[in-house]
Amino acid sequence: MKTIAAVVLALALAGCAGVSGEGPLTDETVSKLRPGVSRSDDVRALMGTPYRVETFRRLEREVWTYKMPSAGLWPKELVLQFSRDGIVREVMVIDDPDAGIG
Repeated sequence: MKTIAAVVLALALAGCAGVSGEGPLTDETVSKLRPGVSRSDDVRALMGTPYRVETFRRLEREVWTYKMPSAGLWPKELVLQFSRDGIVREVMVIDDPDAGIG
């Protein structure tokens, strides 16, 4: 029983890692993002510092990744693509590819 509690706690803490905004990311927070409207400054103010930032020069995109808590077994990531002008172009919630469950 202690092992199960330890695993649940570890998953909960891992889901909050890398989030330094107003608390853990929720579906409600993500729903405030508007592709074509929201700007990088808005996102940083709402969600804090991203877990990872990658630049794809040829695509003229910057991609920010945030770790999200998940009610299911598989942790989630929020992936945001920004165009060169700092506008959100795409918002995706995906299974965390680094989770490696199993």
